[in-house]
Amino acid sequence: MSFSFGEAQTESDKDTIRVYRLGEIVTEGARGSQKIQPTKIKEIKYHEIKEQDAVNMEDLNAIIPGGFIQTNSRGESLLYLRGAGERSIALFFDGMYFNIPWDNRVDLSMIPTDIIGNLKISTGANSVLYGANVMGGAVNITTTERDNDGIGGNVGLQLGEGGRKYSSVKLEGKDGKFNYIGNLSFLTRDGLKAPKDNKFDFNLGKYQELITNSYSDRITAYLRGEYEIDDDNKIGVSFNHIDGEQGAIPENYPDGITNRFWKYPVWLRSIATVNGEFKLSELFSVKGAIWVDKFDQTIEDYKSIDFRELNSKQYDEDITTGIRVNFSADLSSNDKLNFAINGFNTTHTEEIDDIVGGTVTRDFAQMTSSFGLEYKRFLGDWVFTVGSSYDRFDIGKAGVFTEAEGSSFDDFAAILGVTYKLSEVTDLFANLGKKSRFPTLRESYSAALGKFVVNPDLKAESGLLTEIGIDYHGHDLDATLSIFANNYIDLIAQTSIAGDTLRRKQRVNLDEATIMGAEVLVKYYVTYDFDLTGHFTYMNSKGTVDGIKQNLEYRPEIIAFLQADWRLYGGLDLLGEADLMGNQYGISDLVGGLVPIDATTLFNLRLSYKTFYSENLYTFFIRANNILDQARKDKISISSPGRMIYGGVSVAF
Repeated sequence: MSFSFGEAQTESDKDTIRVYRLGEIVTEGARGSQKIQPTKIKEIKYHEIKEQDAVNMEDLNAIIPGGFIQTNSRGESLLYLRGAGERSIALFFDGMYFNIPWDNRVDLSMIPTDIIGNLKISTGANSVLYGANVMGGAVNITTTERDNDGIGGNVGLQLGEGGRKYSSVKLEGKDGKFNYIGNLSFLTRDGLKAPKDNKFDFNLGKYQELITNSYSDRITAYLRGEYEIDDDNKIGVSFNHIDGEQGAIPENYPDGITNRFWKYPVWLRSIATVNGEFKLSELFSVKGAIWVDKFDQTIEDYKSIDFRELNSKQYDEDITTGIRVNFSADLSSNDKLNFAINGFNTTHTEEIDDIVGGTVTRDFAQMTSSFGLEYKRFLGDWVFTVGSSYDRFDIGKAGVFTEAEGSSFDDFAAILGVTYKLSEVTDLFANLGKKSRFPTLRESYSAALGKFVVNPDLKAESGLLTEIGIDYHGHDLDATLSIFANNYIDLIAQTSIAGDTLRRKQRVNLDEATIMGAEVLVKYYVTYDFDLTGHFTYMNSKGTVDGIKQNLEYRPEIIAFLQADWRLYGGLDLLGEADLMGNQYGISDLVGGLVPIDATTLFNLRLSYKTFYSENLYTFFIRANNILDQARKDKISISSPGRMIYGGVSVAF
């Protein structure tokens, strides 16, 4: 038994965590520093995730470059990248398509982080190999994997304000050609603390500590095994299970007409995935994933904020089967060709019980498919990328809209990219892409328990995406500068229904929209013990309806984050963070149009201590988010949490 103080990890050690290779179907690849992808891939590494003390992906909000996570009126935490809406961003988990196709999005507050090895984020004119509906970006979530023979793992515990209790155990092992991982986690939270300035929220009492209906409970289980047949052939099987319940924070409209008083007593998702990588010949290889995904959800809709009397109940069941396959051909040392097949079939059943009028059941079905071809040419210090895909969306069932059954959307996507190696440490890159996003079945055919007027005539969104940039990787400094301009036709947005006494909304297509801006990412090692990490995104977002220009909802003018990490003597680490959300606009049901939301800056502070004891690494931490207790609006009608303090311990063995 030994006990020692000292620096538990150096910066270089932090970034050497091995991740599940089979979980990344569209590989980044590299030839020197020349990236295979046509756009800059932003990576959030394992140690950056751990330093956020995150219990779900929602907690990673501040460190996602160019993006932010917003909690909507349904209580879902959703990701936006460079102004692109959540439905045009694809999340992949261990290679499978993680969005729930019925609405093409997923609640990030239900995704645990214990097993995540890294996040890779592609924005703008990303690869056509990702499949359909990836107009705004792709996020690949890859789990960890043990590198050497033996058994290890991690046990963690967190306690904090709002009744936050979190515990987790992860076990990883490797025995020759076989490796495995298992994880079990438990989260319970009475609620999020209300900010001190709560005068705008009718749903907060004068002395109310927690935001109304912000509770959450969740149990997750994950198990994966991988067998290495030989150096070139591998197969893996994983099971992912999430069992949760939570409330939806009510909107702050005092008349109560447009508010959702919702609870989710059931949020249940089970996924089985098979991954494989096989070398077919000296030139050809294939990598892919197949999966089965079952999602069950119950929504309870109450009449008022006291959550006593039910209006209605909705039971949802989604069953999805899918496949992603990427065939790769090394035609020569300078020529690479990829052909990708992406497809999934989904059935969605919703049963609505309005308590008084009885039960109505509606069935929906869809198939989404994509066939993409991408060619890469290395020519000296240049890398050229050209690709195209055919994307299709087929409607099998559309509830009561039987006339839509058998109809479809389809479109071609394209990408043209170039990278130039200016020096050993500097790359220049530029890309141009055409992408589309088909309206989901929910957008076109669901009234969302009476909150929307359906619009079965919604058209597909189309975007022309351009970007130029420079990428620098030096000894002490990593930096990327990008300038982007995106033009959209038929962008789907929400609008208030004039004269509607229920103040319902409807989804409509804008004539056109533009989002232009610049983005900077920096990692600067000031000294061995002190570094700065930051990202800054500026966006100018405008839309046109009937020839009249207007602001776009929930596209902040500025998104910025700065983190200072000071590794003190003896294993102590002090982390300071500033999180800026710029001016933006949101739809107010009270005025029936857009109203401004002021910029806010939140400050976070974290103190941690690491030490080895009996060959185990112990990490103790305390974190205070929003230490000045600032009021921030996630939406015009929903508060973000105030000051939240929590701490914990983890043991790596």
